[in-house]
Amino acid sequence: MATPIPSNDCGFDAQEIAAATGARSAVAGLRTLSVAIDSRSCRPGALFVALRGLRDGHEFVEAARQAGAAAAVVERGRAVPSLPCFEVDDTLRALGALARAHLERRRRLRPLPVIAIGGAAGKTTTKELTAAVMRALCGPTLATFGNLNNRIGVPMTLFQLTGEHQAAVIECGTNQRGEIAALAEMVQPDAALVLNVDLEHTAGLGSLAGVADEEAALFCRAQCAVVSTEEPMLCERVPSGLRRLTFGESASADVRLVSRTLDGDGAQTIRLHLRDGLLADSAERELTVALRLLGASAASNAAAALAAGCAAVKRPLRREETAAIAAALGSVQAVPGRLQLRACAGAVVLDDTYNSNPRSLRAALATARELAEARRARLILVIGDMLELGELAAVAHLEAIEDLRAVQPATIILVGAEFCSAAAHSDLRRGDVATSPDSAAAASLVTASVRSGDVVLVKGSRGIAMERIVEALCARVAD
Repeated sequence: MATPIPSNDCGFDAQEIAAATGARSAVAGLRTLSVAIDSRSCRPGALFVALRGLRDGHEFVEAARQAGAAAAVVERGRAVPSLPCFEVDDTLRALGALARAHLERRRRLRPLPVIAIGGAAGKTTTKELTAAVMRALCGPTLATFGNLNNRIGVPMTLFQLTGEHQAAVIECGTNQRGEIAALAEMVQPDAALVLNVDLEHTAGLGSLAGVADEEAALFCRAQCAVVSTEEPMLCERVPSGLRRLTFGESASADVRLVSRTLDGDGAQTIRLHLRDGLLADSAERELTVALRLLGASAASNAAAALAAGCAAVKRPLRREETAAIAAALGSVQAVPGRLQLRACAGAVVLDDTYNSNPRSLRAALATARELAEARRARLILVIGDMLELGELAAVAHLEAIEDLRAVQPATIILVGAEFCSAAAHSDLRRGDVATSPDSAAAASLVTASVRSGDVVLVKGSRGIAMERIVEALCARVAD
């Protein structure tokens, strides 16, 4: 489910490229019309940036020229005579520097509030909620496309900024030390919202403290930190003197989730309270929002989105704006693969197949249990491995089995080597659980276990391809 990188019309002249990247100017008077990192997507006039990846982009400079590229950014010593080249020490860093330069020139033309969003779980849904808030407050808003949240995806998103945009909401992800700091340097956010800290990508980030340090690096270039009152590891990492704005269920939260009421299908109505100072005198202190999203985590994410919007606009909200925000939050629908409700052959499937870690798994389990109780239905859990946890993987999967049992499902089906091993080392009885080495093998097992009316949670890390199971369920004829 990789997101295709969109094309752009972001042009630079030779002087701008040299100033941003530290390269020598290739040709005086040169002007490029867009930025490309794939020779196959180069358009006439493009600036081709040769990145190292699964293939070395320098091997495709000539192909980019043939496609019409006007110039290329290459590593020092790797210029070619057939195309004007800007030589730099690190082309990935140069890509980010160009994106920052483009953002800065847009900001010189008019105020452009920028929100950066990080955290272990919930980033993409919160990005959609935050973008809805900013559209209600500011108008046209650029938001991260799909999962373009890394050191390639973020700059290619920023190159989409045009004169039409009045705000930007940028999702920032990480799987290795230093990535968030590099993104913060690029985005220079007015508000940095970090949702939470938990075990994620610990193969690259090490301990839970290492994850917290990495995520909190988003604050290093921000004008305001937006954090949850329920996340002490983040609160203590907000730099001294940096403005902060909080959200959560605590009475001390600047944006407080006061209540959530469920209907029979698991949908919810929430009430959000804003403290004095965030609202103009005539504005209502509370917003009532009918969320289309499921679960307590979605309610918390809505509070986070509102807090980020308040932090970014830096002024009290007016009555008409709070009403527009409530309507905007209520219009946001589930992102595919992220707690998306799907009807499949008489069963209700919670498709949470995009990715998984311990925090997002616990949130999904709570939502699935809540939905099953609302519908008075059997709960079936189909759970795949949580990847990239490194040395913490074995313990994390054993603990996850306890989380699965705690929601009292009718059936547990575990998928992948890590969960199969954890099941063998747990005290699960044979009748409590079924295991499968991969999602392809698990599909027939799941379809045979699910009955009409069941609530089925399907979740796992991207590499386990749990969407195969959802597809198999939806292709099944209702019994």
